[in-house]
Amino acid sequence: MFIYKIYMFLFALKTATCSCNYEVRSSFFSKEKIRSHKEGKLPVCINENSGLVKAWQDGYYWTHNDSGGSPELYMINSQGQLFDTLKIPDASNIDWEDLAKDNKGNIYIGDFGNNASRRKDLTIYKRRYNKIEKITFEYADQNFSDTLNSVFDCEAFFWNNDSLYLFTKSWTKGKKISKIYAVSDQPGHYLLQPIDSTFFKTQVTGADISPDGSKFALITYGKIFLFGIENKQINFKKPLNCIKVGKNQTEAIVFENDRKIIFSNEQRKIFAIEI
Repeated sequence: MFIYKIYMFLFALKTATCSCNYEVRSSFFSKEKIRSHKEGKLPVCINENSGLVKAWQDGYYWTHNDSGGSPELYMINSQGQLFDTLKIPDASNIDWEDLAKDNKGNIYIGDFGNNASRRKDLTIYKRRYNKIEKITFEYADQNFSDTLNSVFDCEAFFWNNDSLYLFTKSWTKGKKISKIYAVSDQPGHYLLQPIDSTFFKTQVTGADISPDGSKFALITYGKIFLFGIENKQINFKKPLNCIKVGKNQTEAIVFENDRKIIFSNEQRKIFAIEI
């Protein structure tokens, strides 16, 4: 326990002292100084929060626990109060990492955490009312014999125009590559080709698209990145802002509206910013 506390202290110090300088120099982001404020804290039963998506009412969200948690979603408000539990039948939580929702109200659960880049059962559960469907996939550019290239982890995705957009997380030292992949929102098995890629100084852990479809946000350990969307194309070609947020192990992000972003960390705290 003592060693874990030291580790968490050093991790918190690292995120608190991070900056946007690398991304401003290399990717032409604008550095944006925006103060975040604490909204609330999750209950102890949600002890490893890793994804957020809007529920049916404003100010309410679905969330879940990370790997090994129960296969269920929890409805909370921005203060962290628990209102409902939604069990996901015929599903297991191998490594649930993020949530997405389409314009019909279907919820997508990303069971695609892949720290060692060795999984061959990558799955997205699609909840359609009381029906659960499965989308499975593999990365076309992955070579399983290359054990040193751990760049096929994923903790972030969102839905847009009948597709799900996945953003990978790299475990290599130094600069962290993130690739974008797109997969159909219909059940089936798919072989995914990368759409685009870029480098960050830290790992991508969550994603969401704004309600008006004009931008998307990625959250990393300590920073939020905003990208513009042109001609309905999801890529890294229009970097907008880099926002330093700190706040320890930030894992989940959701747009409340086109200007307000809610995000949370694995220390169960919930925050908000206005962009």
